[in-house]
Amino acid sequence: MAEAKKALLEVKDLQVSFFTPVGEVKAVGGGGGISYSLNDGEVMGIVGESGSGKSVEAYSVMGLLDPPGRVIGGTVEFEGANILAYSRKEMERIRGNRMSMIFQNPMESLNPVYTIGNQLAAVLRDHAKDNGGVDVSVTQAREKALEMLKLVGITNPERRLNQYPHELSGGMRQRVMIAMGLICEPRLLIADEPTTALDVTIQAQILELMKAIQRKTGMAIIFITHNLAVIAEICDTVAVMYGGHIVEQGTVEDIFYTPVHPYTKGLLRSMPRLDEEKTKRLIPIEGSPINMLDPNPGCPFAPRCEFCMKICVKQHPQKITVNHGQDAKGFSAAGHRAACWLVSKKGGNNP
Repeated sequence: MAEAKKALLEVKDLQVSFFTPVGEVKAVGGGGGISYSLNDGEVMGIVGESGSGKSVEAYSVMGLLDPPGRVIGGTVEFEGANILAYSRKEMERIRGNRMSMIFQNPMESLNPVYTIGNQLAAVLRDHAKDNGGVDVSVTQAREKALEMLKLVGITNPERRLNQYPHELSGGMRQRVMIAMGLICEPRLLIADEPTTALDVTIQAQILELMKAIQRKTGMAIIFITHNLAVIAEICDTVAVMYGGHIVEQGTVEDIFYTPVHPYTKGLLRSMPRLDEEKTKRLIPIEGSPINMLDPNPGCPFAPRCEFCMKICVKQHPQKITVNHGQDAKGFSAAGHRAACWLVSKKGGNNP
């Protein structure tokens, strides 16, 4: 019998809160925690509206959460070790090296007083010994930086090495951030809405670039976005977040063709589609986002759900496996799970 594949990243019952003067904001997993796993070479999308906890969860995994934010429960196992127990220095050795992150706004992420070449070379030289090697010379680091700029498709890379961030366009700065995230050849890359500030043409180029690099290097990617079209383009699996909880997760086919949670269905209904009539109106999700200072004890989506039952308001649903077998498109429901009382009441069937 083949040995079960060991997950590269395994998040178990993660809970994150912000302790503010007006009270505790349960940003991620309040009352139960969130859990998921990611294998080598897998691309996982985390999708949800603003304030759903996507970025806070990613910052927690990377060890970048600062006060008043604090992880109050759960574990984050990376390469078999719980990195939440790591010291600051231990995290610095793997962050930017074994695991890396592309941030949402490249202008704020790059240092304005250093050239592009200096910033790329600094990351490589800082982590050279952490990769089991020896010191990297300035010349070697610049050669590697030049190689990375070529890899991410920046024009005239020799010139860009000596330029400052403000001298580059938004698309170029985002490519520099991708180069910086990949220069140490990480096993895990977290991309936090890396295409949000870019126009549609540049966004498509960045997505194609990331897919090509992922195929070449075999790294795992967590792609965080509110854009379902981006998720469909690049991801293998999807976790849908609302109110700090993962309400549904499965393959891209599961989420797009056989969604079961009302929130997931609402997101899909509110997205324009090329295969439908232009005159068809988009249907918004009614109501306001959850108050994270005072969440209800039940399902976080209950106040906005058109199918809300009494139990939805009183008790948080457990995540169960969706039992709809294979649909007409031939997609398997293996690994498709949702936290919804509608699914539970029907014995795991698609409501």
